Amino acid sequence: MDSAYMLSVVIGSILMGAVIGAVPAISGAVKGRLGLGLGGFAACIICNFILGLILSIPACAVFMFFIFRKPKEM
Repeated sequence: MDSAYMLSVVIGSILMGAVIGAVPAISGAVKGRLGLGLGGFAACIICNFILGLILSIPACAVFMFFIFRKPKEM
């Protein structure tokens, strides 16, 4: 395969992961859970690079669940 094609695939994958990862990152910042938001951002980029949108969107959903989950009362 052409190296320019492979480079465009890698850059496109990283950009789509960043777009999807921006959702938990912004939500985490707004809700005061920046660590979870940045973790979701990184996970979405890595998941999108590995398996594309099939893995990146569920990873975003899992992090959104943990960001918006209410802590249990003790």
